[in-house]
Amino acid sequence: MRISLIALAASVAILVLVSLRGGAQTLHDLPRAQAIAAGPIVAELFTSQSCSSCPPAEKLFAELAEREDLIVLEWHVDYWDRLVHGRAGAWKDPFSSPDHTARQRQYNRALRGTAGAYTPQAVINGSAETVGSRRHDVEALLGAPIHATAPLEIIQEGDQLHVNIGDYLSDLERDTAIVQLTLLPEQTTSVPRGENRGVRLFSKNIVLDAKEIGTYSGDALSLTANAPSSEHGCAVIIQERRGNRLGPILAASYCP
Repeated sequence: MRISLIALAASVAILVLVSLRGGAQTLHDLPRAQAIAAGPIVAELFTSQSCSSCPPAEKLFAELAEREDLIVLEWHVDYWDRLVHGRAGAWKDPFSSPDHTARQRQYNRALRGTAGAYTPQAVINGSAETVGSRRHDVEALLGAPIHATAPLEIIQEGDQLHVNIGDYLSDLERDTAIVQLTLLPEQTTSVPRGENRGVRLFSKNIVLDAKEIGTYSGDALSLTANAPSSEHGCAVIIQERRGNRLGPILAASYCP
């Protein structure tokens, strides 16, 4: 009986730890952040203009976007677009994309062990998740120790971006994706139909497009990409991946 109780206690401890970390199952055992190696934290929100639970989360993330230590991204998913809400009808989110839904499912396979998805969902640095409208939980994850990041600098010259990435602190088991994001800096929408009929939404840093521009092995690297148009913003993230799962973000920066 003593052995059984010890095993049970150990199992409970593991479950509690996983719960506190948001169920994170990172793809690589990354070193913890050290002062010089710590970069901005990436806070991602998966949302929809057709989701009545999402406006508080979008308001929270618009506030977080003002912080200089964060890279805040808003991804609009498409699985709410077809739902009809009685006389209010349906509303197709103009910023929704099946690619954004696929990204969310890739996170959930890694972080929750399921391809199922929900909104609003927050993912922090690619390694932990929580309900995006729960301010206390989101802020707790933002304040938790994070893995080390790679130095990342972006310089714009004319219509070109020069992306310079430094050496990582340890060897990487696999190449990681370097992804350039096109962002809509601010957007106000008055929703005429659907579950949010009559609601005025305000968002920041809506992701319009994501394009892989290279891979990173952990060794210093420089590459060139096209700068966004004047009305759009831009960010670059470097992220681990394995098959249909996404892992931790190793570096991130807004474009100048």
